[in-house]
Amino acid sequence: MPKALAPGKNRSTESKDPDFATQVFRKWTYIPQLVVFDLDFTMWFPAMDELHNEKIAKDPVTGDVTDAIGWQVHFYPEIHAVLSVLKTDPQFRNTKIGVASRTEEIETAKKVLTLMDVEFRGEDGELTKKTLSDIADFVTVFPGSKTTHFKQLKEQSGVEFEDMLFNDDDMENVHDVSALGVVCSHCPEGLTVASWLQGMEDFQLAKKQQSV
Repeated sequence: MPKALAPGKNRSTESKDPDFATQVFRKWTYIPQLVVFDLDFTMWFPAMDELHNEKIAKDPVTGDVTDAIGWQVHFYPEIHAVLSVLKTDPQFRNTKIGVASRTEEIETAKKVLTLMDVEFRGEDGELTKKTLSDIADFVTVFPGSKTTHFKQLKEQSGVEFEDMLFNDDDMENVHDVSALGVVCSHCPEGLTVASWLQGMEDFQLAKKQQSV
């Protein structure tokens, strides 16, 4: 039987509920063209370097993603609600999704991206599952400063820094990327609906200031 958790901070495993996305909906004046997420301790836990990566697999029945000794990778529970809004709210129809991770376990992270299922309601109301890899339009996974990731994301996407919103648990990354002109949302307990909404509020304020 798989172990429930690998070592790591913030071990909340509340049940995922894509219908919680209805509580995330807001009418926004300004919409980011690119929303970027860190991985370790922002979208999921534990960190990739805590896993025994020689055999990471997905259970075909439960969808659980575990390593060779049964440690399981978990999404933070409100990830599903936030990504559901990005994928189904018409306001975000032109918004792209990016990933920016500094992990040194590059291949492990990329593999887990292809295994972790995000659940949300499709336009027909039916429950839909897609892997994080399928949802992400741009993926930058390599060690080093996050500013390098964002310069690459800008080149790949054609989106200016001021039209991006970044979510990260690490204040050092938030500080570095903010210096580029990217609006950043600090989520020290992992991505939550509250941190998402605060990030969007900060994005509104930044765009208003740009237009003055």
